[in-house]
Amino acid sequence: MDKLKGFINGLILAGMLLSAQAPAAATTAPQKPVLQSLNEPQTPAIHRTLSIKGYKTLSGTKILFIRTPGLPMFDILVSFAAGSAHTPHQPGLAAVTLSLLNEGVAGKDVNAIQATLDDLGARMGMEISQDRTHFSLRSLSDEARRTPALELFAQVLGKPLLPQESLPAVKSQLQYFLDRDDQSHAAQAREANLGQLFPDHGYSQSLYGTRAGLASITRTQAQDFHREAYAAGNTQITLVGDLTEEEAQRIGAQISAALPLGPATAAIQPVTSLTAPSLLRVERPSTQAYLHLAQPSVLRSSPDYDALQMAMRVFTNRLSNELRERRGLTYHVEADLSALQAQGLLTIELQTRPEQADAVLAHIKTMFSDFLAQGPTQQELDDIQQQLAGSAPLNSATNVQILRQLHAISAHNLPLDLDFATQAALKLNLASIKTALNRHYHADQWRVVILGPKTDQQSLPSPSESVINTMCRTPEIRQQSAT
Repeated sequence: MDKLKGFINGLILAGMLLSAQAPAAATTAPQKPVLQSLNEPQTPAIHRTLSIKGYKTLSGTKILFIRTPGLPMFDILVSFAAGSAHTPHQPGLAAVTLSLLNEGVAGKDVNAIQATLDDLGARMGMEISQDRTHFSLRSLSDEARRTPALELFAQVLGKPLLPQESLPAVKSQLQYFLDRDDQSHAAQAREANLGQLFPDHGYSQSLYGTRAGLASITRTQAQDFHREAYAAGNTQITLVGDLTEEEAQRIGAQISAALPLGPATAAIQPVTSLTAPSLLRVERPSTQAYLHLAQPSVLRSSPDYDALQMAMRVFTNRLSNELRERRGLTYHVEADLSALQAQGLLTIELQTRPEQADAVLAHIKTMFSDFLAQGPTQQELDDIQQQLAGSAPLNSATNVQILRQLHAISAHNLPLDLDFATQAALKLNLASIKTALNRHYHADQWRVVILGPKTDQQSLPSPSESVINTMCRTPEIRQQSAT
């Protein structure tokens, strides 16, 4: 206990409260009826001011904490720079190591671990991305439940057995995930385009590795990777919930102390050369054609990220209105930014009729070229900013939502303020968005994959003709065409 106390006292203050404290009001609000009349104006969501506390342990673990005393529970996310792109030399090693961690600790196998957490009312989760792996724990704040749950959680992260007998089952499960993705045409199109963009880079590989890579992975390799990538200096911890600041510090220190000592691993290799614009056709039997467009974008930490994110919200609306509502060519289309650690991406994904895939692609490219030339309209920007302002309070309504935002702040070294991105977006104007668009994007820089059956191509019908044969008819249109 003295050792842990000394460790806590060694915490280095890494971030101070940036937003003004908003202690709970002590005034007693007038009682409201349990039920509210639908005729009454709806009360807008109240935006909570949530203050972030930041620390760093002497062993290098970064800790962020937000206190939310509403419910007697807390959520913790422990994140490691140990994603699939960190092991390009051994595809699948990151996923195998992650999957082995909860297979056993001293005195408990995977079933006993799960049973113990169930008895304590706690829940553990795990996830992998290209950049990082994540372990989460949700537990009651009561010390009698919290303490044993955290002890087991720390043991899983810091002293796993990584049992040899579990290795075949783990590999089999990951091979199943590869097989599942092989059956998903959308996943195949996405993976094929990443392969075009990032040849010979970890980002081009599946999260689960390759079949050949998985087959060759040994327990010793997993042990070595755990010792290096799951070290305290390679770890970020975020906590949200009904904890005092002292309790949060103790929990962060406890997790950090349980991990192997070691520095942060080398950053993912930068993407130094991207392939030229290209179009790859992948022939697959399907009733739909799957389109995936991508071009380089900025990192999440870029000053232009918020402007580009707002621009893509506007462009997504344009695509949806044109391709879905006016022409009935797709059920869903979205332009989005991927916040990878070493390379940002702008992507557009949709599926449409195979015979119109080329025409849809050409139409999207024309729309994007026009968007770069003109930028959004004032009405489009006003609408998106109004939506953003209205949804902001809802995005911090639960611990999980707050935890997700807090982790993004930690992972991308953003300002310690949950409202920072929203406020930055609300201050944008047309000129700043158009400037950011043309600084980073080009109308002719798309890498494209079209996956689907080979068929003769047709030109796009006019919007009036499209409505009759739309893929996504409204109830009114269905009724008219049935009569």
